[in-house]
Amino acid sequence: MKIRTFIATASLVASGSLVAFSGSAQAALYTTCVGDGGAVTVSNDLVVPAGKSCTLSGTRVKGTVTVEAGADLVAAGATFNSAVTVEEDGYLDLTDTTVKGTLTTESAFGAHLEKSTLKAVDATEGFLYTVDSTVGGNISSEAGELYVSGSTLNGSVTGDGNQYTDVYDSTVKGALTVNGNTLGGVFCASEVYGAAKYAANADILQIGGEGLLGSCTGASYFGGNVEITDNTAEAVLDNAIVRGALTATGNNPVLVVGDSARIRGKVTGETAEAGASSSRSAKKAAPQDRGADLAEKAAERAAAARADANEAGKSSL
Repeated sequence: MKIRTFIATASLVASGSLVAFSGSAQAALYTTCVGDGGAVTVSNDLVVPAGKSCTLSGTRVKGTVTVEAGADLVAAGATFNSAVTVEEDGYLDLTDTTVKGTLTTESAFGAHLEKSTLKAVDATEGFLYTVDSTVGGNISSEAGELYVSGSTLNGSVTGDGNQYTDVYDSTVKGALTVNGNTLGGVFCASEVYGAAKYAANADILQIGGEGLLGSCTGASYFGGNVEITDNTAEAVLDNAIVRGALTATGNNPVLVVGDSARIRGKVTGETAEAGASSSRSAKKAAPQDRGADLAEKAAERAAAARADANEAGKSSL
């Protein structure tokens, strides 16, 4: 990988290189990446230009990272010391990577985070697919797809107006809020220590236990109060311990509480036993695997990004 530094008045991009430049004498120096980058330190901000692809391996970036519209950044073993922003239709793929600032996606194609450590995540539209990762603060996803598996989330998790919010085999140390998801959500073999709230969701809510949205063999734990209210989804709570109170009001159909659910606090609202809902679920033929769908989508975009970056790397200045 080549690194070149320029002070210029016009945009400058080098294929297969990291190129640092500023747009004016007053502007901060920053670096563009098009192609493949290795184990070097970028002392300023890093930008992946619109429509371009960048792959990084072992790279350290001291400044901010911006993935511009339609661009792709695939990084492994990298360290980003500041914030990361992914713009419209951009894509971010991180493996074994540390992000010390907040990750923000704005109408992005999506973000795939695997075996990575992040400060916080704020996603608007696009998918957020988090696997075997740790987030020190909050995760917020709005009007997209949120899927979390095998992860530790030290703050709260909010899925607002998403297609779905699915949490598998994960720990949420703050609150969990799932509001207005058109395809419901799954909470499976996981723990949440703050309050949990499912409100105004449609389709299906699978909160613990086996169900039509995916296989779930482990028990779940809710350390605080659980509110499941005003949903039009077929909602089932099973194979879970709720240490606090359960509020189940305004749901149509009513919340089904399975035989393996244990509610330690007061139950408010209307619930039904498991057998009462068996006939209503016939419309769904088989469990969905939304995680596999996202993994495929992420793999296809990442593969295309690597190919583009490799092709760019064949050219040099």
